Amino acid sequence: MTDHELWHRLDRIRHERGLLTPGELVLLADRGVAVLDPFSVLVARRVTLSAETVLYPGATVECDADSDCAIGPGTVLYGGARIVATGGGRITVGRRARIGEGGAVVRAGAGEAIELGDEARIANGAELTGRCRLGAGAQVLGPISARAVELAAGRPYTHPDPDGRGGVLKGHGRARGTRVGVGEVVNGNGDFAAAPVERQRTYHPDAPHLGD
Repeated sequence: MTDHELWHRLDRIRHERGLLTPGELVLLADRGVAVLDPFSVLVARRVTLSAETVLYPGATVECDADSDCAIGPGTVLYGGARIVATGGGRITVGRRARIGEGGAVVRAGAGEAIELGDEARIANGAELTGRCRLGAGAQVLGPISARAVELAAGRPYTHPDPDGRGGVLKGHGRARGTRVGVGEVVNGNGDFAAAPVERQRTYHPDAPHLGD
């Protein structure tokens, strides 16, 4: 089999599954999207990728004909990221989010919408399903199965005052319907319903008080 035949077969396989071909992924650079390895990255044709988005090798964004998925400017999808919208699901990701470092799955099905705000961060084996809303700066960190959670918007994790940061889930286990406010964190170990809501400052006692 010639190189041309191999390329043609690969393109056909991706077309049949509603995915962009490697050549089409390379051309996204003309729109300011950086696909670091077009052979290992999978992106559905229906996905909207904004300028300055970066996709690391192995990142996957699936979206069927009944669904919607939009990735905001400057967002980074690491190799462990898998974003899936099927059966009428809707996923929207804001600006400069960080998804999939250490693994992450974001999955919306029929009648479900997942919203990730600007500079949200999903990492280290986290999984979001159902109707979830993560405000700006919110984080889900660790092998947590989170469904129908709502984390308040705030400053990103890099902000020096933890009292102003977005809500955080961390640890491991199951979180169902969990609500976390600005500057708060739930550090779960199994069932998050049994874990207390704490101030993030508890884990950063020497951080400055900026009052903003």
